[in-house]
Amino acid sequence: MDWWLLSFFLGAILSLFLPIVPALFYLSLFFITVIGLYYDKRLRNVSGLLFGLLWMMLHAYLYQNSWQLNNIKTNTLAGKTQLLQGEVVNLPVNSSGGYAGDNKQDISRFNFRVDRLNQKPLNLSVIVRLRWDQAKVKPELGQKYRFAVRMKPAHGLANSGGFSYQTWLRYKHIVATGYVLDEPEPVLLTDNFVVRQQLYNRYVRLLPPGPVSALLPALSFGERSRISQDMWQVLQRSGTSHLMAISGLHLGLVATGSFFAILWLLRNLPLTLLLPQKLALPLMSANLNKLAIGISLLITLFYAYLAGFSLPTQRALVMLFLYWGIRLAGGKLTLRRWLLIALFILTLLDPFSLFSASFWLSVYAVSCIFLLLWRFGDVFYLGDKRVKVIKSLLVIQLGLTLFMMPVTALFFHQVSLASFLANIIAVPYMSLICIPLSLLSALSLFFSDALASFFIALAWQSLEFLWAYLAWLSGQDWALIDLSQSQVYYLCVILALISCGCFLSPSSWGGWRLLAGQCYCFLQRGILRLTRMQAAGLLVLAGLFITGFSLSGLNTGSQPVRGREPGIIPWQVYVLDVGQGLAVIIQKGKHAILYDTGAAYPGGFNLAQSVILPFLQYQGLSGLDKVIISHSDNDHAGGLPLLKSSIVINEILANDPVLEGRGICLQGHDFNWQGLHFAMLWPPDIKGEANDDSCVIRVSDGVHSLLLTGDISRKVESQLLSHLGHSQVLIAPHHGSKSSSRQEFINRVSPRYVIFSAGYLNRWQMPSEEVLARYQKVEAKVFTTAASGMLKLDFSDSGIHIQQYRQDLWPFWFAN
Repeated sequence: MDWWLLSFFLGAILSLFLPIVPALFYLSLFFITVIGLYYDKRLRNVSGLLFGLLWMMLHAYLYQNSWQLNNIKTNTLAGKTQLLQGEVVNLPVNSSGGYAGDNKQDISRFNFRVDRLNQKPLNLSVIVRLRWDQAKVKPELGQKYRFAVRMKPAHGLANSGGFSYQTWLRYKHIVATGYVLDEPEPVLLTDNFVVRQQLYNRYVRLLPPGPVSALLPALSFGERSRISQDMWQVLQRSGTSHLMAISGLHLGLVATGSFFAILWLLRNLPLTLLLPQKLALPLMSANLNKLAIGISLLITLFYAYLAGFSLPTQRALVMLFLYWGIRLAGGKLTLRRWLLIALFILTLLDPFSLFSASFWLSVYAVSCIFLLLWRFGDVFYLGDKRVKVIKSLLVIQLGLTLFMMPVTALFFHQVSLASFLANIIAVPYMSLICIPLSLLSALSLFFSDALASFFIALAWQSLEFLWAYLAWLSGQDWALIDLSQSQVYYLCVILALISCGCFLSPSSWGGWRLLAGQCYCFLQRGILRLTRMQAAGLLVLAGLFITGFSLSGLNTGSQPVRGREPGIIPWQVYVLDVGQGLAVIIQKGKHAILYDTGAAYPGGFNLAQSVILPFLQYQGLSGLDKVIISHSDNDHAGGLPLLKSSIVINEILANDPVLEGRGICLQGHDFNWQGLHFAMLWPPDIKGEANDDSCVIRVSDGVHSLLLTGDISRKVESQLLSHLGHSQVLIAPHHGSKSSSRQEFINRVSPRYVIFSAGYLNRWQMPSEEVLARYQKVEAKVFTTAASGMLKLDFSDSGIHIQQYRQDLWPFWFAN
């Protein structure tokens, strides 16, 4: 059974590596194959593998065809007003981190389960993520509305190192995103009474002032959106973010604490005096341990309800109920089988949980704890009780800190060196003080606001002490290390070797010494048998290997390697996916230039923070040699202030004085950089016309060239004709607008590749079909960031090689 369960889970994992979701016909054939294999004992485990893959693909098919199963074409959703009717299914959150219950906020974001579209009932309800600006009423959990909205199918930016919003939407089963219109006016259909919403509204009104108060709703109701960005940085740098998600630790504490409390009450209270005889006698004769377990599970279930049955809460509930359910039934399970059954149930309930970093962190942490208990179990049984507790805490926390590093590095490209010092204090402190007080503060709402305020004050004070320690620890320069992708790989290899030494070693270290001694003797005997000629040959081969390795490491600069003809030193261009905007990175070795920064939005979303900075970290780039701003429009320059405050920029070239550039981009102000020539072709002077003042640059290595055009219009294109020549790659002017890309301009440049940086289903319908037809006349190959995601262009002696993020770099169905 264990192998079948493990095979099922591995099959679900393997399904994540498929590029597309098979059609329903092939899934049906697959199902028949699974049944046939199951009844063959020799291939039963293979049936588990295929069933796991089939289960994931079936849910993927249902998700990707949500609109088709409702007889709706997805291309009819965007660009038109849609009338939605349904129910709010989460606590609405505003853009600055507050909630709809806070009168100071005017932007609400919430998930909306749609039952009717344009007055027609849906065959299957779908979930849409909506934004409501300047809401006249306050949407709440459980309310039913009729909204007029503008929306588009679920989509996200696709860049190396960046957050995959599309994967997150799929993880949350959200099939579209949009915003609520004021006309026609939204209609509240039903104002359902939801206990969680009512309790939460009362709770936030009782919170004391101060930033630490934002942690209390996270611990009591699982709502973390009130936590500011600065506070999240403290939690990330100290490695304690996991404490703010109601998960196994929190539910385990509630279950354990309530069990002992209920058991004490049942054993010590005079039940015959407090309860009628018909109830007291059965309770006194019952197995008090089992009764206490049952009541504690009900309390834990209610706590999970307060947390909104989030996915981390669901995982903890499944594991907890499975363990205690087997115990109550009188059965026994090994830890291995318990974990495998729990993973099986979790994958059955929600296969998309495998997209979540929190899922893998939870599973990996539980596995590490089991392995630590198995490998170092003898350490926990030496000494008195206090010594055992301290040793257990130190060993488990040190082991988790060490072995969780590669997983956190893979997901977040960061490693917290302060994690051990933070968690060794924070975990027991919160377990014994903060979390119990937070839970009591929420439960006290059933009795009186005064009692709830008392426990809130105690919980708040306890968190104040802990927060002071975490803030100090996170403020240390060494607290957090940012890692590039290559550094993440090195870290994983090193820790894999450490893991092998800890968990795959012989039972005693003497086995390692014996193995090393045998290897030494074998090598010694082998070397003694070598002739002088053989030994000399080995030395020559070793020297050639070391020399070749050294030269390969040095061959990253701008100088040609000795012994070969000078050629093109490879360089790369990355056209980042920043939606309706532009950001292009030109990289050579460990140096880079950025052309435009993408936009920054009033709600706080900034493309520099969400796309450019993560990409630079992913590439191992700590700064930029230059930032060139084509012009001052928000979609090209909005991210500049944040970049200036976040990384080292040696020089900024911008024509608008507001951008505070150290240089300007004017015709003839050419420069050379890392062996590349940057020819500034426009403008000849600054006229104050934003788009037509765009900085036009031709980047060339002497063989290949790239033309960057900003948002120039057809008028400027005409004036540029005498300055232009052939360029193999063209970043299309003005995102493919009809106001640009006249045929004469296209013919003069005669590009082989044209790239349009434009938003997915944008309201201006860029790139225009008319413009696309013009480029097709010169047989240019067209790419759009909306369809391809980030585009990577490699320039070398062999020519120009283009890779699309969605098709080549990250071609997995769950992210595209």
